[in-house]
Amino acid sequence: MNHSIWNDLCQLPTLIATRPHYAKRASDSTTQLQQSIQNVLHVLDDRAIVLTLSANFATALRDAAAMQELSPLSPLGYLREATIYSEQGRQQAVVDVCNKGLSIVDINDPGYSKLQQAKSDAMQRGACRIDFISQLPLDIVTHVLFPMLLDDGGGISDPLKLCPYLDVSRTWFDRALHASGGAFHFKVYNERSSNQITRFAQHTKAAYMSYYHEGNWQSDFLRDANLCFLREMEIIGLNQTIDLDHLISSLRYVSNTLIHLTITRSKSIPSQPGQRPRLFPSPDPPLNVVDILINCPNLVSLDCGYRFATDFSAVPSTKTWPQLTTLRLDHHHGVAFEGQFLEILKRFPSLKKLVLNPCIETQPMTMIQRYCPSMSELELIPKRTQSQPARYEQQHEDQWINEGGGGLEKITVSEGHRGYDAWMDMCPMLQQHHNTLIHLELNMDYDGYNDGDLFNLEYPCLKTLAPFLEELSITADIIVSNPVLLGFTPPSTLRKLVLDLRHIDRLEDPTVIVRFLDRFSGTSLKELQISFNNHDDVTPDILIASICRLNQLQRLAISFFLRRKPWKMDHFVNMLVEGCPCLLSLELNLNLSPSACAIKDPQKLQHLRHLGIKMDDTPEYNEAWDALGTLSQLHSVCLFSDTMLKRSSINNLKNQRPGVKVVAPWRRFRL
Repeated sequence: MNHSIWNDLCQLPTLIATRPHYAKRASDSTTQLQQSIQNVLHVLDDRAIVLTLSANFATALRDAAAMQELSPLSPLGYLREATIYSEQGRQQAVVDVCNKGLSIVDINDPGYSKLQQAKSDAMQRGACRIDFISQLPLDIVTHVLFPMLLDDGGGISDPLKLCPYLDVSRTWFDRALHASGGAFHFKVYNERSSNQITRFAQHTKAAYMSYYHEGNWQSDFLRDANLCFLREMEIIGLNQTIDLDHLISSLRYVSNTLIHLTITRSKSIPSQPGQRPRLFPSPDPPLNVVDILINCPNLVSLDCGYRFATDFSAVPSTKTWPQLTTLRLDHHHGVAFEGQFLEILKRFPSLKKLVLNPCIETQPMTMIQRYCPSMSELELIPKRTQSQPARYEQQHEDQWINEGGGGLEKITVSEGHRGYDAWMDMCPMLQQHHNTLIHLELNMDYDGYNDGDLFNLEYPCLKTLAPFLEELSITADIIVSNPVLLGFTPPSTLRKLVLDLRHIDRLEDPTVIVRFLDRFSGTSLKELQISFNNHDDVTPDILIASICRLNQLQRLAISFFLRRKPWKMDHFVNMLVEGCPCLLSLELNLNLSPSACAIKDPQKLQHLRHLGIKMDDTPEYNEAWDALGTLSQLHSVCLFSDTMLKRSSINNLKNQRPGVKVVAPWRRFRL
């Protein structure tokens, strides 16, 4: 701003037809006008000084801005604004306003040199570093101050935010290093951040790289940074704009120290700027796992969430990587081939955990103890193929079944289609490992194969079965198809029950569910989750008596969306309040909302801290909103709604209960 209406008004006008006394009057008037402007400037300046001394900085800055607008060519307004910023300790703002004034004020004006001096002083003050860290207790610096200032979460630091602190003094550097566990964990997201990390490469233990920009600067960073202490690297958001060969080749520069590597794929991006991402993009060129391992032979864990290929033909058949203990190859477009699973077992004899998605064969599961005796965790996602998977000769596998020692502790097999072959392999697999299994998850369609061999096994260590059962998830079809469950005794260790009544066409005898739930009355069950179907067979009020018999229940969550059959919602809530006095959390994700009277019932639950109910912001819900605000014991509220709620409705609730955390579907806003 270097122009003002006052600039023209304060200039002596040219008189075309004049007499001597006219010229004098015009000159005197112009001088008086100029003096008036100067008087106004000084008055504003004096007031800004008083406002600054009174710590009314916003109003003082307003007066300084008015001075600059009144007389842009005068240094007074810029000097006053700079002084205010200096009082606030905003040295960079002082430099900026001085630069602005120096670009406008006449170099011959006496105030020009004052602006230069103010800028110089601010730059000196801005360059000062105060070492108060050494005066504070080490625990406070390590566990409070530096994590609060420097971490973005999980101990990961932004180098552009951290590195200026490291330059203050050696003490600051040592404290920051100590607070980071003896080494820095940096995120790398552009060339500028990578340049900062290069300065502290010898103290960098982990790097989290985001591939959001085209080019090869990330690979160049690995080549030039001399990351001699790097142990862990995560490459996030890899996409098809990156030269994969160049990237994999650059891994050799950190091969001596790198032991943990994670690679994940980004969402689909346009091939040309301005284009929309394609709905079904062409598959990315695969990452060759063998090339990664050749460049990083010391890896202990490799997690690849990018399209992968496991082609071992380029290396001798005897080549193995005994250091690798964790291998996760998880991408639905990964290149799968016959013999892949077995080849992986042979190449990585020290594996403890293997995740393979996709996998087109399951028989090698029975050979795990032969090739990978230390493996304790296995997760497979079988994939359908046009050809029948190869069958391998079982060479004395019984010895591995009968011999004691190691065995898998966790098995997860998920299959999206009926797979007879998978169940054929599952029986000998479970026979081998049933004595050591702690966690077993089979998401597969069952074809009724070999019932006796499969179900006559005991699992003494399985924590999802007696005697160590703490959490049980069960579906309605399992209960209906296995009447023996109606007579089982829940273990005393059970704390959580998840009852899924969905995905069943019809319940001929709804009392089956009631009788099953009654088996848990008198137990120490603390948490119950029930999801109902959308049929008329079972509604929440049918189970209310059984739920109320679980009088030690602390957490209850019910989901139900039936719209065709009315049921007594208010009576249901009233029964819950009377029958479950220990509730800490109650969520009712239902098709109906309780009345205002029913919403007030939970006032009787003295321990209730969390409530979830269905709400809307239409006029008929006004009383319900008011009632919700009367529940003084709540710490958090979750609002279920068929539509996005207005911010005004949420704000009214927050005004009633300012300390309550509200979770709700917002309309364009988030709290």
